[in-house]
Amino acid sequence: MGLGYEAAKDFSRRNGNVVIACRNVGKGKEAAKLITSSTGKDNIECLELDLASLASVRKFISKLQSEPKFSSIHALVCNAGVWIPPPKDEDENDSITTTTTTKTKTTDGFEMHFGVNHLSHFLLARSLQDQLARSGDGRIVFVASSLMKSGQIDMESKDFVHNMRKKKEEPGKKSRSFAPTAYCDTKLMNVLTCKHLSTILPPSITTYSVCPGFCRTSLGRNVSFSFPKKVLIAPLMLMIQRTSNQGAQNIIHATIEDKEKLQSGMMYRDGEIGTEHMEYADSLGEDLAEKLFNLSEQLLTRDDDDDNSRD
Repeated sequence: MGLGYEAAKDFSRRNGNVVIACRNVGKGKEAAKLITSSTGKDNIECLELDLASLASVRKFISKLQSEPKFSSIHALVCNAGVWIPPPKDEDENDSITTTTTTKTKTTDGFEMHFGVNHLSHFLLARSLQDQLARSGDGRIVFVASSLMKSGQIDMESKDFVHNMRKKKEEPGKKSRSFAPTAYCDTKLMNVLTCKHLSTILPPSITTYSVCPGFCRTSLGRNVSFSFPKKVLIAPLMLMIQRTSNQGAQNIIHATIEDKEKLQSGMMYRDGEIGTEHMEYADSLGEDLAEKLFNLSEQLLTRDDDDDNSRD
């Protein structure tokens, strides 16, 4: 089980009414049953949400906005994410390949990382503000990553919207980074979105991004290693990776800690502000977060207009 499962189980145990939003409803309901069995609490349900489809996101939002039991929301945890290696001819490490069934575009034509990790979460955060405000203690928690320090956002070309950024080789150096550029870029977007939202939302809604650390989850399900590589790295992974439960403590901390002990707009890891992460985000320019925010709203407005024209 992953970070979301462990966080949901903890929230359920604390008597919170929990909604698991899943693309695969069958698996989501199975997870909900396991949590109920573990906690003895009947306070968790599963709703369908495919972050690779803006139509699905809007349908999910509509359900939350229309049913009285969801009129007040304490926390929106934007945890789901994808990690897709670039096509083999763009990847310098031929021992890591993308599985043949991996999709690289959302149903709306956006680059998959950008659509799932950033844009859909952005839409959720913008659309559920009334419900978050009604709770009096609304929080938006973005699950980011320390890999955001390898992220880049080119607001001139905006190439990240539809394609994965290619790695730039430095003269005399060969990059050995294992992380897809688009993953790093979208984790940076999570941090920047969190930062900008904190400046425009009412005081009753705070925002936090968190780094769970290097955890054993299903994030790498689209990655295929050669057998010799698996034999070599498996023992190392067991030694250095955190469990999903350990990583989820970062999500839980940002969701339930007293607001007086947290600073809205900041990125946290292990209970402390990630100073170097925030310094990197700040170094990219004071207006980058706002530019990304405005672009995201424009893309969603354009998509919504396209849907209306088709109707």
